[in-house]
Amino acid sequence: MGSLSVSSKKMVSVSDETALRKKILGTHAYDGGIFDTEAILSTVEGILDLVTPGFDVVIPNVTTIFHGVDATLNGSVGHVEKRIARLGGLESVPDTLPYLLHKISCVLTCKCSGGDSHASAMEILKLLSTYTWEAKIVIVLASYVVDYAQFSLITKLYTTNPLARLIAVLKQIPENLDDISLVIKSKFETIIKLVKVSIEVTRLITKFSNLPSKYISNDAEPMVVALTQIPIAVYWITRVIVACAAQITEILGISEVISSYTETWDLPSLEQKISSIQITFQIQIGLCYKYIEEKKQAEYVHRIREMFEQTTVHVDNQIILQIIISVQDGALPLISGIDKTTTVGVEVLKGKTVLLFISDLNISHDEIFILTQIYQASRKLAELQYEIVWLPMVEYVEVEEELELKFEGLKKKMPWYTLRHPGLLEPAVVKYVKEEWHYSKKTILVALDPKGKVSSPNAYHMLWTWGNAAYPFTQTREREIWSSQEWSLKLLVNDIDQTISKWIKEDKVICLYGGESYEWIQEFVTTTKEVANAVGIKVEMVYVGKNTTKERIKKLTEILGGRSLIWENPAFTWYFWTRIQSMMYSKIHHGAKVATTKESGDYILVEVLNMLTLGGSDSGWGMISQGGGVGPEKIARAKGDMIVKALAEYKTWSVEVKQKGFVGALNAYLAGRHTKEHCNRLILPGIDDIPEMVVCTECHRPMEKYIMYRCCNE
Repeated sequence: MGSLSVSSKKMVSVSDETALRKKILGTHAYDGGIFDTEAILSTVEGILDLVTPGFDVVIPNVTTIFHGVDATLNGSVGHVEKRIARLGGLESVPDTLPYLLHKISCVLTCKCSGGDSHASAMEILKLLSTYTWEAKIVIVLASYVVDYAQFSLITKLYTTNPLARLIAVLKQIPENLDDISLVIKSKFETIIKLVKVSIEVTRLITKFSNLPSKYISNDAEPMVVALTQIPIAVYWITRVIVACAAQITEILGISEVISSYTETWDLPSLEQKISSIQITFQIQIGLCYKYIEEKKQAEYVHRIREMFEQTTVHVDNQIILQIIISVQDGALPLISGIDKTTTVGVEVLKGKTVLLFISDLNISHDEIFILTQIYQASRKLAELQYEIVWLPMVEYVEVEEELELKFEGLKKKMPWYTLRHPGLLEPAVVKYVKEEWHYSKKTILVALDPKGKVSSPNAYHMLWTWGNAAYPFTQTREREIWSSQEWSLKLLVNDIDQTISKWIKEDKVICLYGGESYEWIQEFVTTTKEVANAVGIKVEMVYVGKNTTKERIKKLTEILGGRSLIWENPAFTWYFWTRIQSMMYSKIHHGAKVATTKESGDYILVEVLNMLTLGGSDSGWGMISQGGGVGPEKIARAKGDMIVKALAEYKTWSVEVKQKGFVGALNAYLAGRHTKEHCNRLILPGIDDIPEMVVCTECHRPMEKYIMYRCCNE
């Protein structure tokens, strides 16, 4: 067994892979012949599976390894017959294959025991010089497995078959292998494991040649790395087979058996080497698959882009929708929002304006609630021919079961069409949505007209601002609506609450207010009511503070005791502020600018930004309007301390009430009371369409711009 120690030393001497690669490549002279490596490799695997059934479990003794073939063979006759039939009909298996198997077997059995494993491996590679690298190693494996299988048949049959018995005697195969099983068991397992891993590495090597050249060429970086490593890998697999054959030769008693078991083996070092190669190829094939997928997705994205840009294909929306909402598993891709179980195809959207509702799974329930109100209202109007389709953008980073539960929970709340499963959304579609429609976590609504053209890349702010009045959700329609608007309380609250709409029609004095402090809220409401009584008017008050929760609503209800309207559903408050933000983005999108000392700006945008600034104040704020509040003299607003102080000083400006009205007089008084000491802030979500400049509501100077990150779980 000392020869194996020599072999181990030899392995070190050839560790310079640059020189080794040069020698290995020198044995290669491929002649262009075709060889069905898949068929041969599949047969090799079949033989090994039949000879070594249950390899993964503990092997009790050597006899069991060989004699256990019955159970597998008896249950796999049909499978074996199919393999034989396939091989028999293959024209690409050369007639010289039996000769090659014999020649390699001679090298394995005659030269590797006591010989130089490196020299033996190189000799085998020279014998196979005209074959591809994949074919070389498959033939080597086939030769080894055939010899191994022949021995297993003899050991299986020699107790019952006279012919097998005679052959066993001539080959001096021990009559009772169980006697030595405890000694060689771990070595045998190592041999089988090495052969199995070698086959797995061979499988990986064959995958590289089968990759689609349309998407990956040999010049692609992951392929270059793999192709460089393949000759080295073939060499080392051959070395493994040479070493395994040497061990089997000694185990079978062809040379000394029992006395040499404690000698040094080079199998552990080979096992480490081949495992390293396996990991390398697993990584590279993964990189190749990734490269191919990226190419495919890029092609898909290009196709989507072309379809949207072409005008001749837009007969209806079906082609576009079939590309975006593809059928991958043969089942219909959409779920009806009516019964939550019926599956439908994109044909139900034909002839309709389609709003692609694109979001992740963190969409708020308030958002779904408000959109549901708008959508259900549209179902009552025949002229509103639009549908909503939810396309969930999901990155599988959480536990998949949790994602499934979250997705199903959201889907049940939606009365419109939803994608049956997030996984049905092609990665290319996700890429297109991010690149072309600028989706990034924040919900967007992409409007497609009945022909499938994009009428608005994001109708989200349009829908929140105008609801169904924005139909058919085109930018032209949005401009039309803005052209007829002016700043007013009616514009601010729209139809969020029918009670407020009724007060506006009755031209009542209406006060909207907000703030975090319960003490300030109570003081403000009390002061406002007292002044209203002194003037002889009735002020209707509505709390619209930003951070409204059910617990906060309950607390405010107790404190105010019916003196103010408080929205019981927090979704109304969410919608109020979201709508104001949407008005800002809509205005900016259409080119509106903030007024400066040098040029006039858009008055509505200025007031919208003022409202957002007030809403960001924790100390409280108030806005008082006469009816709908149309016109600059009809709305008075200020931050908490200032408006409370102005109301408390009512007597100093009461003489103006008869001439200007309550709101006008209050507004005039506030205009002259702004102080130099103030601190206003404006918090906006981190998206692209933020205004370049915002002026202070107190001094009208440009505010400094900072970036604020905020996380709120309320």
